[in-house]
Amino acid sequence: MLAGLKRFTADELVRPAASRAFRATAAFMVPLVLAACGQITGLQALLAGFAGHAIAGLEIRGAYGLRITLFLGLSFVFAGAAWLGASTSASVGLAVAATGLIALASGFWRHVLGEYGFSVGASSALLFFIALASPPAPALARTAWVATLAGSLGGLALHALLWPFMAEHPLRRTVAGSWLALADLAAALAPEAGTAGRHARVAAGEQQMRTTLDQAAQALAAARNRRTRPFIGAMEGLNLAAAQLATQVLALDPILEGLGAAPERAALAASARSVLASLVNCTRSVALAVVSHQPAHLARFEVRLRRATHLLRVLRRRAAAQLGDSPEGSHLAEVVRLMLEHLPRIDAALRASMERAQERGPISYELFDLQTWTLRPLASALNFTLRPDPALVRFSLRIAVIMMAGAGAWRLWQLPHGYWIPLCVMVVLQPDYGATRARATQRTLGTLAGSLTASLMLWLHLPPGLLLAATACTVWAFTFNLKRDYGVAVFWITLLVVLQMEATGPVTMALTLQRLGLTAAGCFLAVLAALVFWPVWEKDRLPPLLAEALRANRTFLDQLCAHLEAPGAGWKATLLPAKFAVQRANSMVISSLNRLAGDPKVLQEGLAAEAALANGNLRITRWLSAAAVHLEQQAPAIAGLDSFNGSAGLAFEALAAAVETGALEALPEAQAGLEAAPPPAQNESRAAWVVSQLELAGTELSAMLSQKSQN
Repeated sequence: MLAGLKRFTADELVRPAASRAFRATAAFMVPLVLAACGQITGLQALLAGFAGHAIAGLEIRGAYGLRITLFLGLSFVFAGAAWLGASTSASVGLAVAATGLIALASGFWRHVLGEYGFSVGASSALLFFIALASPPAPALARTAWVATLAGSLGGLALHALLWPFMAEHPLRRTVAGSWLALADLAAALAPEAGTAGRHARVAAGEQQMRTTLDQAAQALAAARNRRTRPFIGAMEGLNLAAAQLATQVLALDPILEGLGAAPERAALAASARSVLASLVNCTRSVALAVVSHQPAHLARFEVRLRRATHLLRVLRRRAAAQLGDSPEGSHLAEVVRLMLEHLPRIDAALRASMERAQERGPISYELFDLQTWTLRPLASALNFTLRPDPALVRFSLRIAVIMMAGAGAWRLWQLPHGYWIPLCVMVVLQPDYGATRARATQRTLGTLAGSLTASLMLWLHLPPGLLLAATACTVWAFTFNLKRDYGVAVFWITLLVVLQMEATGPVTMALTLQRLGLTAAGCFLAVLAALVFWPVWEKDRLPPLLAEALRANRTFLDQLCAHLEAPGAGWKATLLPAKFAVQRANSMVISSLNRLAGDPKVLQEGLAAEAALANGNLRITRWLSAAAVHLEQQAPAIAGLDSFNGSAGLAFEALAAAVETGALEALPEAQAGLEAAPPPAQNESRAAWVVSQLELAGTELSAMLSQKSQN
């Protein structure tokens, strides 16, 4: 029981799902309680409650000035949406046109606010339809504006309640995200007999690690000023320490990959698993300590750090016994040496970020395994470029047309509760068909269950106090599950909307069936629009992304060979940006493949071939990264790489051109040149390991050329 409470407390420090749900519930319930006391009207309570919930339920990271600016801006956006709905409620034409404007705005929010854009668009649409569905009345627009703005500012006030006591908390949580991503990456690297699932986990871990590091760096840069410079410097040091340890951990992957399938190396594999498990807990412990900045968490981290250090030494001894002076053994010994040198720097960087690092008190040294947490800073999510993604533009126009059609049918035919049609279109329709289909299924099933449950509760005619309590539980459950399980969240939000917007109306089976029919109609329109109306098929978007990733790998190889042939102190300035660029490009390709897998089967022709090329390119990146680790060591140059580098560069370019244009003529010549110029053999163990990784990369590239030639 006590251990479970500790885990929950630690989880809430870094990913406060439960506390966010309580905050959003409070923002929603205060207006309802005021309405129950006769202080405001039911419409004012609905608008203020949903607006306050939308603001209080946003969990964002970044500097407080930026967060306040965003929250204030969103408050006026929500108030404007409610005002627009109330102002156009008396005219069918104006209502349809305003619906189109709300839909177009949802595409704009997706562009500017990234992952927050969907929530802002959906909340704006809900507030708009609440006001639009209200009976026309004098000063309705002003009432809707004031109530929505007041509710939004109430949600902001709840956000700001603890800010004076934890002024640095958002940036600390931003940096903690890098360490949590590193923990997930270390967990994915554990050796195992089967490789397919491991490859997918490692690829996802690499993608998340690179994304989170970039986001943290951007958030810290945005918050830097003269007053915060010492604190920002400490946070940047921690973020850099995470990046360096991630590079070292990834360098173990070529060795770890083969251990799971080698029974004769079971002892070495067991040592590797213990080291990785210890590093997982160490890195998550860093995240917890940097967020809480409590001496107790620092003390526990130091115990974990000591254990990880000794486990690394055991791994080094077993590797020396089983691998000897082979290239694999030398590589593993070098990586472990770098990690042993780096771990004390992590301790120093963490201490520098904690003003109470010297304090000690009675604490529990029971070291339970720490759970996974996820974070995302605000500064890195904002997108102010003036050139939106064409796919997003088409999506915005598509959703505007379909929502306007749904709103027109509602107002022209005077369908009771007809707002469910355009509202479902807003929630279900996504830029790609696969996501739309999945959302439609979840929405339909969740709405079905939620509507039936809500109707049952309304038929019971619950007393006002009990109905308020049930509403509070519903709000909390919806907010808590929103980022965990969308299908479950849909059940609770349907229950909430029905309870609040239809509690005063008649309760009949016909009305329940009508609501379900309107929801099904909205889901059907969304899927139909994604399928036939200006669809965005991932099959057309994938080839340019894959070609870009291939060319990025070519640049990475070129920089690596240049620095291996002429070692020097300036390799980080050119090689690291090239490595980060290819990692980002690979991440975009994998994401595109996942979206393509959700498209109709008839459009998935060639998916397996493209996936094979993408994964081959990803493996080449890993082998080149493993070779790049040895640039940390001041060692003699490795001569004779020019010929291999040149032929590999031509092969990458020929393959990229074939992917983009379908021209296959240059592939046989590129493959012949690549096989005729392998990297030169080496006698020294370090150089032999580096060349072995280049050989693996060349072999993989040759296989990719052969595959593409036979397509």
